[in-house]
Amino acid sequence: MPEPLPSTPPFRVLARLTLAAAILAMFPTHMRAQQEPLVTGKRISQPSPGEQQEVGSLPMNLVLSPDGRYAVSSDMGYRQSLWAIDAKTGRGVSHLDFKRNVSEGLYYGLAMEQRGSETRVYASQGAVSAILTARLSADGKLTKGESIELRPGDLAAGLALDRRGYLYVAINTFSVETNDIRVMTSPGRLAVIDTKTGVEVSRRNFGPKLSNFPFAVAALRDGSRVFVTSQRDGTVTVLDARDPAAIEELAVLKTGSHPVSLCLNSAETRLYVANAQSDTVSIIDTAANRITGTISMHSQGASRHSSLPGATPTGLALSPDEKSLYVSLGDMNAIAVVNLALGVVSGYIPTGWYPTAVAATRAGKLLWANGKGTRLRNPNGKPVGPDGVWGAYSLSVIEGTIATLPVPNPRELAVYTRQALANNAAAARAARALEVERVGRKAGKIKHVIYVIKENRTYDQVLGDLTDAGGKRVGNGDPSLALFGKAVTPNQHALALRFVTLDNFYDCGEVSGDGWVWSTQGMANEYVIKNVPYSYSGRGRKYDYEGQNNGYPVGGFPSAGPDGKPLVSPLSPLFPSAPPIEDVAESPGGHIWDSVLKAGLTVRNYGFFLTFGVNLGQAVMMPANYPAVRALQPPGHDLAGRTDYDFLRFDLTYPDSDAPRIYFDRRTRAGSANAADALYPTRAYGLHKAPSRFSEWNNEFKQMLAKDPTGGAVPNLTMIRFMQDHTQGVKVGGHTPDSYVADNDYAVGQLVEAVSASPIWESTAIFIIEDDAQDGQDHVDCHRSTCFVISPYIKANSVDHGFYNTDSVLRTIELLLGVPPMTQYDATATPILNWDTVPSNRDVYRAILPAEDIIAKKTVAKSPEAGLSKLSAKLDFVHPDSADPVVLNTILWKYARGLASKPPPPRHSPALAPTAHRSQSRAAKDKRRSARNDDDD
Repeated sequence: MPEPLPSTPPFRVLARLTLAAAILAMFPTHMRAQQEPLVTGKRISQPSPGEQQEVGSLPMNLVLSPDGRYAVSSDMGYRQSLWAIDAKTGRGVSHLDFKRNVSEGLYYGLAMEQRGSETRVYASQGAVSAILTARLSADGKLTKGESIELRPGDLAAGLALDRRGYLYVAINTFSVETNDIRVMTSPGRLAVIDTKTGVEVSRRNFGPKLSNFPFAVAALRDGSRVFVTSQRDGTVTVLDARDPAAIEELAVLKTGSHPVSLCLNSAETRLYVANAQSDTVSIIDTAANRITGTISMHSQGASRHSSLPGATPTGLALSPDEKSLYVSLGDMNAIAVVNLALGVVSGYIPTGWYPTAVAATRAGKLLWANGKGTRLRNPNGKPVGPDGVWGAYSLSVIEGTIATLPVPNPRELAVYTRQALANNAAAARAARALEVERVGRKAGKIKHVIYVIKENRTYDQVLGDLTDAGGKRVGNGDPSLALFGKAVTPNQHALALRFVTLDNFYDCGEVSGDGWVWSTQGMANEYVIKNVPYSYSGRGRKYDYEGQNNGYPVGGFPSAGPDGKPLVSPLSPLFPSAPPIEDVAESPGGHIWDSVLKAGLTVRNYGFFLTFGVNLGQAVMMPANYPAVRALQPPGHDLAGRTDYDFLRFDLTYPDSDAPRIYFDRRTRAGSANAADALYPTRAYGLHKAPSRFSEWNNEFKQMLAKDPTGGAVPNLTMIRFMQDHTQGVKVGGHTPDSYVADNDYAVGQLVEAVSASPIWESTAIFIIEDDAQDGQDHVDCHRSTCFVISPYIKANSVDHGFYNTDSVLRTIELLLGVPPMTQYDATATPILNWDTVPSNRDVYRAILPAEDIIAKKTVAKSPEAGLSKLSAKLDFVHPDSADPVVLNTILWKYARGLASKPPPPRHSPALAPTAHRSQSRAAKDKRRSARNDDDD
């Protein structure tokens, strides 16, 4: 085979293929195309004929058995299973299920070896600190064996075997309790296990302190070379393991960002590396320990945005003749077919949602894992799935699949390529961008954007009961699902009616872990996609997604804060300061504030990406409320720095609005003995003793206007976190869920009133979204949520049923401020289009104070809902999304609808039809189940 060309310009033949695809469009083709996009804005279409085997939540790895008869898939999501798939038919043969708890689970790594008539399967179990062994029989039956125990705290990722019987295990990170300071100083490791005895032979640390997140592993059959990738550092470390008890480092090769998959050719002379964040595949000469080529996965020439991040190679497989390399592209929803002789992508095969791994059989079949399956919409309600076992939680109701397809011939590949590129093309025409830009900064109109992110509500929960003054239904809401309707959220109802009702808006993320990444970066990188469902399933791992990796702020911190006081105790392992590191959870395009700052514009941060801090007794091991990323540093008081140090981070004991203080003052003036009942436990914070988050922001807003009455001191981008709508469930002596949500609603109203009554009103746009929609039901989709766009340029009383999502908001902000897109997602997102050419909707908005009996409402011991307090008391509301979401959702529903109430039945949206050539018995079961659900509707 010819040597691939180093750093070959990609897509040398794409123009010819695109033309060929246009010609071949007239030929009959088996393609199931979707008219509506996924919630992420991309479209999917699945070639057929082919099988779609459901395999649980987020299948992330797929490995062929040594004899090629079966493929084994492993999940990393909420509902986990190990599946054996018939490689010829694509149908599931057997599977092993794993409970959702800290003692069971799977985490990426798979390896297999032949032992007589049986195949031995090794599967990483992540934070369980073990390697599962299983037997795969000749007829495809999986049977659990004994687990190989690792050291406590080890989180096992990638696996590789050599023919001597040594198993190489990537220890991705150290998994311990949330506030254990060992997490912050834990290195990544490679462990070597003797499979004959199950005993660890040796281990090697990568770095003295912080983990570089080793992930994928490959080994030569004789054990002379072992290759380990680093997600954080973008490297492949080459190790000499001839003496497994004393492995030595031979080289560290800089491949590309986030190398997450490795594939050796049969001669073991070449190693292919999928660099998820660089959108490339590297080629390593295994004898010389050097990189000999790099192949881009981008579809150069297909669109002007095609060079932006957003392909995300996740898995690799060689064709039997090793002339082609198949690469699963998570964010393109496609399989790339690479011509290795030319070193270019020769075409794409469209897939389901987020393909994660691919395998190629000797019989000419391709198998791949669709991490998030093939359903466009996932309505949630009462427990769904076979016999209700999937529940109603967003991360649980999304079902992954393994797809099977014969390897396409050149004519078929040309057609598939055309469809795959169309699925990733921009939905918005240039005219749509101009419609926003004509009211933007460069047009001399809107030059201030205020971006508010709230917590976890669906559209139906808040606006399901939305009606106009005449009582006529406005928008596609279901009032039966409105838990926090007009009485609780009068401001959000009023703002939707006065400005624009967006009833087809979706959060791209499922939960806060990926929701905050999507909301600030336009996409979630592979690290986030993998680890959010795993950690939210209760199996372990820290919340790593808002600028902190294993509890460490990626921006580091100096020895002293803005007050000149030390930030940490001399007992801290990071004393006196911490250096910045690469953020393993940061997407390749950076954050929206990075784009704004790079354009020479100004930013002020109120609550985004702040540290939680770690204490050891009274000693501070990690500072709290400190900006975790460099671009938001330093913090300061009274307009100093980029982040307001007096705006409190995520903390549900501190109000968003002034409503508690207003009612407290009223009761005090009236001489009420119960004045304190209207207050949250924490009544003031920061240098100015602000009684609420709104009050602290408003204090600085007034300072800005005093500094420059024309508004010149107001930043181009202001970011504000209001989070009380998260709630704390129901606790005796604590505020009720509607009290929390009402407080949050009034903060929104106060903010809009302050801006609309100020000199900057006619040069401002306010965007208010939820980071995700995980805590509730929605009759359209578990991602559907609220979005408020507020500006005097928004057409009054408009209703827009068009599809929008998180990236639509980011794209609109970018167009208004005149900054470029960060990724292919926001570049191709449809901007929000309800703008007028003049600021005709300019009246001052007056905030609506929610009723006192809602704001001051607490749960008393003898109230009907007090029985829910025991459940709430077991949940962690100190850290974001640390409360069991299934339990919390149940609490919120029963609080609002009564202890005896049951959540409503699920609604159904079209799936990618037909989903499979399933067996008649399974299809019959599905039909009966569907009929039952339709009856419930």
